[in-house]
Amino acid sequence: MDDTLLLWVDVETTGLDPSHGAILEIGMRWTDTRLDRLDGGFSTPVAYAGPVDGFIERMHGPNGLLAAWARPGAPTSDEAARLARAYVASRLSDGVRVLAAGASVRFDRDWLDTRMPGVLSGVHHRSLDVSALDEAARMWAPLTWAARPERTTDHRVDSRLDDELRLAAY
Repeated sequence: MDDTLLLWVDVETTGLDPSHGAILEIGMRWTDTRLDRLDGGFSTPVAYAGPVDGFIERMHGPNGLLAAWARPGAPTSDEAARLARAYVASRLSDGVRVLAAGASVRFDRDWLDTRMPGVLSGVHHRSLDVSALDEAARMWAPLTWAARPERTTDHRVDSRLDDELRLAAY
């Protein structure tokens, strides 16, 4: 039996620079190495009251995220970080290696490390990045790459995580 678990991670943000932006939504899912989901996952919008540029408004207005993080009772960044830490800790144990996984997972890790320190505590420094696998297939197996699963474009963490798992399985 493989002693590795994958923690699939995705964040939606106000921009590309974690030192000058905010996390608007965070999502996570646990799988084993066969990509079997181990639970229902975790996702939440994160309350935000700062400025939003036109690009972010066009991206997250139609998909409902702007309304979700502006609603009363949306978790603050600190609350969302606490919930995310608890979700991660729920499966950490001695002898189990945990890799962060996702599309462009370095981006998500950088944001979490900067904006929600400690959320990925206990997660191995190595990652499984399906966008790197996708690029490798594009370059070296173009016929296979052309038949890969379609991705959604709604920029919500649950849809993105579903896409990443489908792509990894493919």
